[in-house]
Amino acid sequence: MSEEKLVETKISEFWGQSTPLEERKLVAWMEHPRVIRHINKRTTGDETLTWFSYIGNKYFQNSVNRALSIGCGEGGLERHALAQGMVELFDAIDISQGAIEKAQQAAKKAGFLQRVNYSVSDLNQLTLTPNFYDAVFASMSIHHIEALELVFEQISQALRTGRYFIFNEYVGPNRFQLPEERITLINDTLKILPSRFRRFIQNGIVTPQVKIYHKNPPLLWFEENDPSEAVRSADILPVLEKFFEIIEFKPYGGSLLQFMLQDIVGNFTDGEDDDDAWLDMVMYFEKVLEETGVIQSDFVLVVAVPKHHSF
Repeated sequence: MSEEKLVETKISEFWGQSTPLEERKLVAWMEHPRVIRHINKRTTGDETLTWFSYIGNKYFQNSVNRALSIGCGEGGLERHALAQGMVELFDAIDISQGAIEKAQQAAKKAGFLQRVNYSVSDLNQLTLTPNFYDAVFASMSIHHIEALELVFEQISQALRTGRYFIFNEYVGPNRFQLPEERITLINDTLKILPSRFRRFIQNGIVTPQVKIYHKNPPLLWFEENDPSEAVRSADILPVLEKFFEIIEFKPYGGSLLQFMLQDIVGNFTDGEDDDDAWLDMVMYFEKVLEETGVIQSDFVLVVAVPKHHSF
């Protein structure tokens, strides 16, 4: 087996595995209900309105015929769009055979399988039919793409005139290698939090171990586990602007929160006054640092149109 094929297989197997949502809510910042409301407020202006519903209401008041979902994973985006009446037919691509099988099973259960054409493919070798799609969507998948120039060029050519490329994405440092000053901000803020909020959570269980600091993950981890992870994340926006005109840009944080709250966010009980106050404090702190130019948002919602037919 070639080295390229070995890498592709490793990525496929890594993303064929999935952690239950209830566990993710305890360890992943973006799954916590209060953080979700914070993100909603920053992206849609309404803490009860998700980014995808906002996009549907604003840009898909009339259903479009065919859309593409790149890096579709287990297919939640397609099922949501079909249920909202945004799209009639979908093509959906992912590198993971296991994820595609789960997507097909879920689509069948929801009654959508005949309306989604799922395929297993490496996005770094993407080839699309020109002038074919009414929309292209991506959710947390572009930061796994190395061949950004190829993919963005293919998408720009595949979109019909006046149609949208929409993505919700991590655009922070490659391989999550944060600059030293960002590490300092994260760790200084961690020290302020009471220790009860910093207990590590593993396999859905709160442990006695307290999180004291964050450090950049070793590069060897990516080689051994997922070579695609954040491979060129910092290049996404600069490369995008070569091919697309950005018509809506909504940054929503994560520069500190993603790593500060990793593996501990479940210690903040939503609805408890003290817990809410501490969590609101760190979310506000991150937002102020963005607004004053000290840091930039690592996560963004983007709506764009190809430059060759922008308006």
